[in-house]
Amino acid sequence: MGCIISSQRVGVTPMPTSQSSWQHLIGKETVLAALARLDQDIAKSETFYPAQRLAVISAELESIQQMFVNLDLYKRPMLAAENEDFVANVNRKEMRRLELVWLRSREKELKQERRLLHAQLLRIRSLYSQLQQLLGVIWSDNQRPDLQLEDEFGRAHSMRNALASVSTRLRAAVEYAHSALRLLDDALPAWKLASIGKSGWERTAACGDACMLLVRARCQERCARRVLAASAAPRAARSLRLALDYAFTDTMHDHKYQRATEIFLQFKEALVQLVNSIHQVFLNNIENLAVTEKELAESRRKVRAARVNYIVKKGLADLKYDPTTLESLKGLANNT
Repeated sequence: MGCIISSQRVGVTPMPTSQSSWQHLIGKETVLAALARLDQDIAKSETFYPAQRLAVISAELESIQQMFVNLDLYKRPMLAAENEDFVANVNRKEMRRLELVWLRSREKELKQERRLLHAQLLRIRSLYSQLQQLLGVIWSDNQRPDLQLEDEFGRAHSMRNALASVSTRLRAAVEYAHSALRLLDDALPAWKLASIGKSGWERTAACGDACMLLVRARCQERCARRVLAASAAPRAARSLRLALDYAFTDTMHDHKYQRATEIFLQFKEALVQLVNSIHQVFLNNIENLAVTEKELAESRRKVRAARVNYIVKKGLADLKYDPTTLESLKGLANNT
């Protein structure tokens, strides 16, 4: 979702006016001040790319909704000939429950952020609308002196938005991956305690804590992939999910415990590789985005300077501005 650029216009119907029709505007903001304020407010409001962030959040929420469908929480644990398999079936359902808890919490956070972003975008659209109305006050159709500059600004604006969209996705992905690594670092000590605890209760509680953290780490890793539109899970993530099913019984067998530990470490290695690969692309994108932002700022400055020069040349520098009387002001400006 993007915002219209300043080269687009909003039509304003001219109305007859006279000297007395604008006397009440004395002491209000001038047209020049309003032009600078609106332009600066738009640039400032777009600094953190709310439109691009909203696109990422919308994609995440859609992915979470699909995960709710895939999580079959009402499936009863199957009976199995081996006790370990039955425990795994029960544990698998608990892993789904933990996953659902995390997804519900994340969905709530994303929806709250989405509401805030919608409010920001509504304000930006309002600023653009006010700017177009102001431009319509000063210029009639096809009389703008800066159409070529506006076209250049539009191209720079589109390029900035495209790079910002990529940057926003990469930033979200790397944040998810870093969070997964932190959770994994917290889970490994708990997993170690699950095998050396002094009592059965201590070992079971440690194993439960480790599993909860590992499930959250897996959720974060999956979010990183979904943000990047890479839905296929790597082998390390698939192995982690299977290892979690047998986590409680694996702690009772040294060789199985060691194998599960190796799987967790392989998952961590895969996360490190993911972070490194994102970082390289992200740094290149940030450099390109910084260059484009400078070009956009320079283009915006040129467009604003051309408009200011025209206004001053026409003797409209002291013209008062009030959004509620734009139609009357348009008639005044055209007769000046």
